[in-house]
Amino acid sequence: MEEIHLTKKDFKLEWYSGSGAGGQHRNKHQNCCRITHIETGLCENGTENKSRVANQRTAFNKLAKRVIKVLLIKQETQKEINTNVIRNYNKIRNEVHDKRSGLKMPYTTVVDNCCVGKMINARRETK
Repeated sequence: MEEIHLTKKDFKLEWYSGSGAGGQHRNKHQNCCRITHIETGLCENGTENKSRVANQRTAFNKLAKRVIKVLLIKQETQKEINTNVIRNYNKIRNEVHDKRSGLKMPYTTVVDNCCVGKMINARRETK
């Protein structure tokens, strides 16, 4: 599993005034925090506390959990996509590459002459 590195540049931070219960302190001061992860577009708010620092911390903790979950799912699906490929057929380079056995053969031999047998046998030998 690859490591996920998040820096301050990956996020956009906004401050705004809260509403609702809390009186004058909540309505006049910009203590509420909205943090957005730029790459994924995920957003979380911190409005529970009077303190700016506490609101920023809670918003970041909630957002970090969501971002990490999304990035891990993205990595897993990318791995599944890469492992589902059996062979690459490249007519321009005149090459067919079997992923599991590692055998490379000319495209014209495999496709035009219908000689897939060598690739299938090479795959059976690697199991």
